Amino acid sequence: MPFGLFGLGTGLLVLYAALGEVLAGGPAEAVAAPSAVALTLSMGPAEWLLHRFRSGSLAGLRAARSPRAFRYRTLAALAHCLGLYLAVLLALGALGTALWPDAPGLTAVRAATLLLLGAVMWTGLLLQSFGAVRYAASVCAAAAAAQSLALLLGAAGPRLVQLAVAGTAAAVLCALVLVLLGRATAHR
Repeated sequence: MPFGLFGLGTGLLVLYAALGEVLAGGPAEAVAAPSAVALTLSMGPAEWLLHRFRSGSLAGLRAARSPRAFRYRTLAALAHCLGLYLAVLLALGALGTALWPDAPGLTAVRAATLLLLGAVMWTGLLLQSFGAVRYAASVCAAAAAAQSLALLLGAAGPRLVQLAVAGTAAAVLCALVLVLLGRATAHR
């Protein structure tokens, strides 16, 4: 059940990334399909970077001489892998926007939303890979529900709503990753 809830939540968030403005009554030209394509294509690099994080955290576990040193090494591995993933995602988003006929521009708000959604998806997958699927599913489902509620209530500025929802979900998931994966026992 939690895996399905995570998939449904992230699927709705990606749908809103592509069609949020149109679903809120905006013009058909507002379809941001390159964002959805970029998120989809980035899943290959995401999986590879999840593997790299696990390898880096295990190397940190072997090399660390204290719990504090291990947390620092885990944080460094997390920042490195998440940063690489977001760089790949941004490149895919920019390339897709440039190649897609009549796609809306990758504005600062669209780029930030894309990166925050990427952080939600990557950290959610990371938590799943360490057995914390209920946390990831709860956050993603809550984010999708908030986004859906905002759409149903006709909240102004669907892009800003999506930015706030994705930003909140990314912050919560990153905090969960730091708390849950900063302990050596999580890496057995």
